[in-house]
Amino acid sequence: MQAFVLAKIGKGFNREKVMEKLLSIDEVREIMELTGDIDLLIRVDVLDVERLMKTVLKIRGVESIVTTDTRVVLSVERAKI
Repeated sequence: MQAFVLAKIGKGFNREKVMEKLLSIDEVREIMELTGDIDLLIRVDVLDVERLMKTVLKIRGVESIVTTDTRVVLSVERAKI
């Protein structure tokens, strides 16, 4: 199962430390920094909803993460190249 966790981080954060801690979480596959009111888009891969909950709690436990909002991927369509 794939999900995206949208995260806001506090002011004065140390980018390298936040990224390092997030990437040390086994289920985190990719992190994108965004403009606007959401700072990070974190892609995670998990086996089930229970593991997703545990992963989100790990993400929330990273210092500087203020809020999260999780979206589960229901389907994926790819461009034909």
